[in-house]
Amino acid sequence: MRKYIFSTLLMAGFVGCSGGGDGGTLSSSKGSTNSSGKGGSMARFAVSGDYLYTVNGRSIEVFDISIPDDPISYTHTYDVPFDVETLYSYKDYIYLGSKTGVSIYTKPTKKTNLDKIGEFSHIKSCDPVVVSEDLAYVTLNSSSSCRTDSNTNELEILNVKDPKNPYLLHTQRTYLKAPSGLGVDSGKVFICDKGEGLKIFDINKTKDDNNQTIISLDFDRNSSISNLECYDLIAHNKLLIVSSGENVTQYDYTHFPMQELSKIK
Repeated sequence: MRKYIFSTLLMAGFVGCSGGGDGGTLSSSKGSTNSSGKGGSMARFAVSGDYLYTVNGRSIEVFDISIPDDPISYTHTYDVPFDVETLYSYKDYIYLGSKTGVSIYTKPTKKTNLDKIGEFSHIKSCDPVVVSEDLAYVTLNSSSSCRTDSNTNELEILNVKDPKNPYLLHTQRTYLKAPSGLGVDSGKVFICDKGEGLKIFDINKTKDDNNQTIISLDFDRNSSISNLECYDLIAHNKLLIVSSGENVTQYDYTHFPMQELSKIK
């Protein structure tokens, strides 16, 4: 039963900012049916350990899925800002992408509540977010229902090592037209760029004289795919799953250029 649930969540993960989805790590901590995976950045729900988290307008609903005979048991509802669009689970935290920023919450346990501990604000825009190690990656675009007159189309990279005090490390505008779904793996950022296909950037990390992290990105033009329709994606363990809303395509990026493995229409 639990394997079936997790497979369903993984496939549903591509429906996002305007219509639901799955984000974060899928895992099970009990029994012999340990499963794992990752969801898309346009997610509105995620599974972590024994809990399913969903964003529903102005709230996060938490469900206990630890009991195989009762796989989805309602647990609690927590109020959140009304403009939350995406949800991403990473390690001990829930990252909520809203039209005005990224909020960081501790995951609830049987003894503690879901509590907001940090926030990063940005100009009003749609806000997919993914997290890898101590960095959060956020795309902003002005071509959607979240748009303002700012014409902002960029990738923001945040330092979230201290989740109580997230701050901006790098802003990438060059080579991006209207970025939406994204994923991070193996030192690369994969970004769906509306009308311009899939774009891939190499991540460069260095330290300054004060031992502070410096981030820069190099556009990998040769590995990017300009004619690929791309809305959201999952990048994990050398496997890239790309959704256009109509098609789901799998790629192997063990080597570049990537090898297409399959397509579902």
